[in-house]
Amino acid sequence: MNGGLIAKRYAAALQQYAAECGQQEECYRDSRALLSALSPMAEFLRSPVEPARKLELLQKAVSGRCSAFDGFLKLVVAHRREGRLTTILKSYQAAYKKACGIVAARLTVAGEASPQLLEKLEALTKEHTGAKSVEIEVVTDPAIIGGFIYKVEDRRLDASVLRQINDLKKAFEFNNKNRII
Repeated sequence: MNGGLIAKRYAAALQQYAAECGQQEECYRDSRALLSALSPMAEFLRSPVEPARKLELLQKAVSGRCSAFDGFLKLVVAHRREGRLTTILKSYQAAYKKACGIVAARLTVAGEASPQLLEKLEALTKEHTGAKSVEIEVVTDPAIIGGFIYKVEDRRLDASVLRQINDLKKAFEFNNKNRII
Protein backbone atom coordinates (compact mmCIF):
# COMPACT_ATOMS: atom_id res chain seq x y z
CA MET A 1 0.00 0.00 0.00
CA ASN A 2 1.21 3.50 -0.82
CA GLY A 3 2.82 5.31 2.16
CA GLY A 4 1.08 8.57 1.26
CA LEU A 5 -2.29 6.87 1.18
CA ILE A 6 -1.64 5.29 4.58
CA ALA A 7 -0.68 8.68 6.01
CA LYS A 8 -3.80 10.33 4.63
CA ARG A 9 -6.06 7.61 6.00
CA TYR A 10 -4.55 7.72 9.48
CA ALA A 11 -4.56 11.54 9.41
CA ALA A 12 -8.24 11.56 8.43
CA ALA A 13 -9.00 9.06 11.19
CA LEU A 14 -7.24 11.24 13.77
CA GLN A 15 -9.03 14.33 12.53
CA GLN A 16 -12.42 12.62 12.71
CA TYR A 17 -11.73 11.08 16.12
CA ALA A 18 -10.46 14.36 17.56
CA ALA A 19 -13.61 16.09 16.29
CA GLU A 20 -15.81 13.44 17.88
CA CYS A 21 -13.99 13.88 21.19
CA GLY A 22 -13.97 17.68 20.90
CA GLN A 23 -10.17 17.72 21.19
CA GLN A 24 -9.10 19.09 17.79
CA GLU A 25 -6.87 21.85 19.17
CA GLU A 26 -5.31 19.54 21.74
CA CYS A 27 -4.56 16.86 19.13
CA TYR A 28 -3.01 19.46 16.84
CA ARG A 29 -0.84 20.74 19.71
CA ASP A 30 0.19 17.18 20.62
CA SER A 31 0.96 16.28 16.99
CA ARG A 32 3.27 19.30 16.71
CA ALA A 33 5.04 18.35 19.94
CA LEU A 34 5.52 14.74 18.84
CA LEU A 35 6.66 15.68 15.35
CA SER A 36 9.39 17.90 16.77
CA ALA A 37 10.56 15.03 19.00
CA LEU A 38 10.46 12.30 16.34
CA SER A 39 13.75 12.95 14.53
CA PRO A 40 16.06 11.36 17.12
CA MET A 41 13.85 8.31 17.54
CA ALA A 42 13.06 7.58 13.88
CA GLU A 43 15.53 4.70 13.68
CA PHE A 44 14.16 3.17 16.89
CA LEU A 45 10.59 3.33 15.60
CA ARG A 46 11.57 1.42 12.45
CA SER A 47 13.39 -1.26 14.45
CA PRO A 48 11.80 -4.60 15.40
CA VAL A 49 11.54 -3.64 19.08
CA GLU A 50 8.34 -4.80 20.76
CA PRO A 51 5.38 -2.43 20.24
CA ALA A 52 4.85 -1.82 23.96
CA ARG A 53 8.30 -0.20 24.26
CA LYS A 54 7.65 1.96 21.22
CA LEU A 55 4.32 3.10 22.60
CA GLU A 56 5.93 3.91 25.94
CA LEU A 57 8.58 6.03 24.22
CA LEU A 58 6.01 7.88 22.11
CA GLN A 59 3.87 8.58 25.15
CA LYS A 60 6.87 9.94 27.06
CA ALA A 61 7.71 12.24 24.14
CA VAL A 62 4.37 14.06 24.53
CA SER A 63 3.64 14.64 28.17
CA GLY A 64 0.20 16.02 28.98
CA ARG A 65 -1.29 14.64 25.77
CA CYS A 66 -5.05 14.50 25.29
CA SER A 67 -6.94 11.22 25.42
CA ALA A 68 -7.80 11.31 21.71
CA PHE A 69 -4.13 11.62 20.76
CA ASP A 70 -3.18 8.87 23.20
CA GLY A 71 -5.76 6.58 21.59
CA PHE A 72 -4.36 7.46 18.18
CA LEU A 73 -0.82 6.54 19.27
CA LYS A 74 -2.09 3.18 20.54
CA LEU A 75 -3.81 2.56 17.20
CA VAL A 76 -0.71 3.43 15.17
CA VAL A 77 1.52 1.15 17.24
CA ALA A 78 -1.03 -1.69 17.29
CA HIS A 79 -1.13 -1.63 13.47
CA ARG A 80 2.68 -1.39 13.26
CA ARG A 81 2.62 2.00 11.48
CA GLU A 82 4.97 3.83 13.86
CA GLY A 83 7.66 3.96 11.15
CA ARG A 84 5.35 6.18 9.13
CA LEU A 85 4.36 8.42 12.01
CA THR A 86 6.23 11.45 10.66
CA THR A 87 4.34 11.32 7.38
CA ILE A 88 1.05 10.67 9.16
CA LEU A 89 1.51 13.65 11.50
CA LYS A 90 2.50 15.99 8.66
CA SER A 91 -0.55 14.89 6.70
CA TYR A 92 -2.76 15.42 9.74
CA GLN A 93 -1.36 18.88 10.39
CA ALA A 94 -1.89 19.90 6.76
CA ALA A 95 -5.51 18.70 6.90
CA TYR A 96 -6.10 20.45 10.22
CA LYS A 97 -4.64 23.72 8.92
CA LYS A 98 -6.78 23.56 5.81
CA ALA A 99 -9.94 22.83 7.81
CA CYS A 100 -9.25 25.65 10.29
CA GLY A 101 -8.05 28.25 7.78
CA ILE A 102 -4.50 28.34 9.14
CA VAL A 103 -1.68 29.43 6.85
CA ALA A 104 1.89 28.43 7.63
CA ALA A 105 4.66 30.95 6.95
CA ARG A 106 8.40 31.01 7.48
CA LEU A 107 10.34 34.13 8.39
CA THR A 108 14.13 34.03 8.10
CA VAL A 109 15.99 36.84 9.83
CA ALA A 110 19.64 37.56 10.58
CA GLY A 111 19.00 38.48 14.21
CA GLU A 112 15.92 38.64 16.36
CA ALA A 113 12.51 39.35 14.79
CA SER A 114 10.68 42.26 16.33
CA PRO A 115 7.11 41.76 17.55
CA GLN A 116 6.01 44.67 15.32
CA LEU A 117 7.38 42.91 12.22
CA LEU A 118 5.63 39.67 13.15
CA GLU A 119 2.32 41.48 13.73
CA LYS A 120 2.56 43.35 10.43
CA LEU A 121 3.46 40.21 8.47
CA GLU A 122 0.61 38.30 10.13
CA ALA A 123 -1.90 41.04 9.27
CA LEU A 124 -0.68 41.27 5.66
CA THR A 125 -0.75 37.49 5.27
CA LYS A 126 -4.31 37.29 6.58
CA GLU A 127 -5.34 40.08 4.21
CA HIS A 128 -3.76 38.51 1.11
CA THR A 129 -4.63 34.87 1.76
CA GLY A 130 -7.96 35.20 3.54
CA ALA A 131 -6.64 33.00 6.35
CA LYS A 132 -8.22 33.03 9.78
CA SER A 133 -4.87 32.47 11.46
CA VAL A 134 -1.19 32.54 10.53
CA GLU A 135 1.55 30.39 12.07
CA ILE A 136 4.89 32.06 11.53
CA GLU A 137 7.99 29.94 12.05
CA VAL A 138 10.93 32.24 12.79
CA VAL A 139 14.35 30.99 11.67
CA THR A 140 17.61 32.79 12.44
CA ASP A 141 20.22 32.73 9.68
CA PRO A 142 23.12 35.18 10.07
CA ALA A 143 24.19 34.46 6.47
CA ILE A 144 21.47 36.79 5.13
CA ILE A 145 23.33 39.66 6.90
CA GLY A 146 20.19 41.75 7.49
CA GLY A 147 16.61 42.19 6.41
CA PHE A 148 14.36 39.13 6.10
CA ILE A 149 13.04 36.40 3.82
CA TYR A 150 9.33 35.64 4.17
CA LYS A 151 7.74 32.54 2.61
CA VAL A 152 3.99 31.92 2.51
CA GLU A 153 2.64 29.00 0.52
CA ASP A 154 4.24 29.36 -2.92
CA ARG A 155 5.24 33.01 -2.49
CA ARG A 156 8.56 34.37 -1.30
CA LEU A 157 9.51 37.90 -0.36
CA ASP A 158 13.29 38.29 -0.17
CA ALA A 159 14.20 41.60 1.46
CA SER A 160 17.58 40.39 2.69
CA VAL A 161 20.83 42.32 2.48
CA LEU A 162 22.50 39.23 0.99
CA ARG A 163 20.10 39.30 -1.99
CA GLN A 164 20.72 43.00 -2.49
CA ILE A 165 24.48 42.43 -2.48
CA ASN A 166 24.11 39.58 -4.98
CA ASP A 167 21.95 41.81 -7.19
CA LEU A 168 24.68 44.46 -7.15
CA LYS A 169 27.32 41.86 -8.04
CA LYS A 170 25.26 40.77 -11.03
CA ALA A 171 24.80 44.36 -12.13
CA PHE A 172 28.57 44.92 -12.16
CA GLU A 173 29.48 41.70 -13.94
CA PHE A 174 30.58 41.75 -17.54
CA ASN A 175 27.88 41.23 -20.06
CA ASN A 176 28.78 40.11 -23.60
CA LYS A 177 27.05 43.17 -25.03
CA ASN A 178 27.85 45.88 -22.51
CA ARG A 179 30.37 46.55 -19.83
CA ILE A 180 28.90 48.10 -16.75
CA ILE A 181 31.19 50.44 -14.78
